[in-house]
Amino acid sequence: MGLFQIKPDIHYGANSLDILRTLEIEKVFLVTDENMVKLKVINKVTNILKSRGIEAKVYSDVKPDPTDEEIIKGMLELSACDPDCVIALGGGSPIDACKSMIYFTNQIKRAIGQNKKPKFIAIPTTSGTGSEVTSYAVVTTKDKKIPLSDSEMLPDIAILNPEFIKTLSPSIIADTGMDVLTHAIEAYVSKSRNLFTNTFAIGAIKTVFADLVSNFENPQLEKERINLQIASCMAGVAFSNAGLGINHSIAHSLGARFHKPHGRLNAVIMSEVIQFNARNKNAAKYYREIVEALGFSPKEDVEGVEILAKAIKMRASKMGIPNSLSELGIPKEQYFAEMEGIIDQIENDMCTGENPRRFSRIEMKQLLTDLY
Repeated sequence: MGLFQIKPDIHYGANSLDILRTLEIEKVFLVTDENMVKLKVINKVTNILKSRGIEAKVYSDVKPDPTDEEIIKGMLELSACDPDCVIALGGGSPIDACKSMIYFTNQIKRAIGQNKKPKFIAIPTTSGTGSEVTSYAVVTTKDKKIPLSDSEMLPDIAILNPEFIKTLSPSIIADTGMDVLTHAIEAYVSKSRNLFTNTFAIGAIKTVFADLVSNFENPQLEKERINLQIASCMAGVAFSNAGLGINHSIAHSLGARFHKPHGRLNAVIMSEVIQFNARNKNAAKYYREIVEALGFSPKEDVEGVEILAKAIKMRASKMGIPNSLSELGIPKEQYFAEMEGIIDQIENDMCTGENPRRFSRIEMKQLLTDLY
């Protein structure tokens, strides 16, 4: 029996924050980062809450790639606050951190017989992770990124407000947009793919190909900005149901060790990973379907794979994304010295299970060598 889950309710557009004026809540725990506080971005939310007399505790001690220590600290603050609503405001890191806090706090509460859960609202300020519509989160511990997945981390409400993404820098637009593309492509070729997930994935892929470079070159373009925000959600729905693959497994391992932006890592390795996976006949066929949906007419699967890999590299190059891990600045000596440990993490990453192609350690070592 299959399962396709569509949640949360998604409120989008210029007036989407107005949903906060209608909710029956009394006390809010708001998770964000220091930058959102300094730039007064959170005021758009807290002013609405204040106007309704709703108490709001702001927790902003979240760094990029949230660590287990930060999660534990946030859990203590969340438990002390005891809110009836939790709001995550920010990019992937604050939303993932908030999800993890909620998940582990709920586990503890359940163990002592307390089953009441606060309403959970996610408000993204970038268009990339899709975290606002997924049951996934990633926590960093030492040199590992650990993906988590549980339905309790799925928000009840997602708010997509274009004002929050109006001032994104071109580099963030590039990185997050390529993350959307990776989510959608990996979901489309995953082992658990189905017609539901394929439809969302293709919609996201076509939108990224149509609008990402334009938005990178002119961040003020409203239509493209909103389209990419929706594409991020669509890709999130797709991979939340279908899973991801080794593109993300590799990015998780390298991101934790070398502290490079997740979306940029995904972008740098994507074309090589596609060609690696295309040795699986089904994957090659699915990659061909993607390029056909984009308007190309390959004569055979192998040509479709080539077209897709080249099209991705072309767009990445236009946005100044490096062509290899060496160009990205990953130190060669450390990279090759730690390769066995990197492969261990890739093999054990939860995303690897949905990858369309099985591989040996020798094959993965060759791929990692080619990526450098």
